Amino acid sequence: MAILFAVQNNNLVTINLLVWQFRQSLAVVLLATLAIGVVIGLLVSMPALLRRNWRNSRFKRQVDSLETQITTAQQDLTAQSEKRGAMRQSYSTLLGSLGLLDGLTGLLAQKSLPQTVSSLLRRLYTEVEDPHYRSVCLFLMQAQPADSTGILETQEKLLWRAIADILQQNAAVDSWLYSDGKGQFACTAAGLDEKQSADYGEALQAFVVKNPVRLQDDSIVEMNLSVGGAIASRSHPTDAATLLQQAAEALAQAQQRGRNRFRLVQV
Repeated sequence: MAILFAVQNNNLVTINLLVWQFRQSLAVVLLATLAIGVVIGLLVSMPALLRRNWRNSRFKRQVDSLETQITTAQQDLTAQSEKRGAMRQSYSTLLGSLGLLDGLTGLLAQKSLPQTVSSLLRRLYTEVEDPHYRSVCLFLMQAQPADSTGILETQEKLLWRAIADILQQNAAVDSWLYSDGKGQFACTAAGLDEKQSADYGEALQAFVVKNPVRLQDDSIVEMNLSVGGAIASRSHPTDAATLLQQAAEALAQAQQRGRNRFRLVQV
């Protein structure tokens, strides 16, 4: 296009610039003017380009630094998870040797719940400076298949074991799970306020309800889980029997309201 333009516009023109005057081909003048405009445009945009390149380099260094930090944090988290798993396994071995584990689910036997709750309440009222023991929360959970027709006794046992695995995988580090081996589960947690306790109980319920259980014959079983909870704090002293009773009453009220209901009461 430039050659075609130069061939078709080769007539001479007079150019006046201040005190200078010269004659040149029109095509050369126009192409030179265009080239000068391009050079000026590059010079004007050069600072912005340099700033953008510098900013991109700085962002890239920040991204590399953050990726390194994330990798390190993930490695630390993996190490802590492995340590926590080994510690829980050690505790489970010890509790199993003492006969305190449910043989079906591997969780703590529910018969040990009164003694555990009593111990937690004793620490609640004695270790007043420890924020971890500012409250004690107890959840009672009753699981049952959404459609219990055609469920054999052996399949029920598989269901309780699967639900125990779901709860154990999603439970908080400082909470303990219990089972009676017949579809009722319990969870104790310390240090949570009323809103945190409600959120935690609803989260445990959601993990079970939203994860249908797959049996050995590849059949899928949807579960219902009613949850009743009671929370005790230093401002409202109570004993283990009262806390267990109020949690049981909250569970009964949740079951009366319908499927997959949650009820939490403050002692």
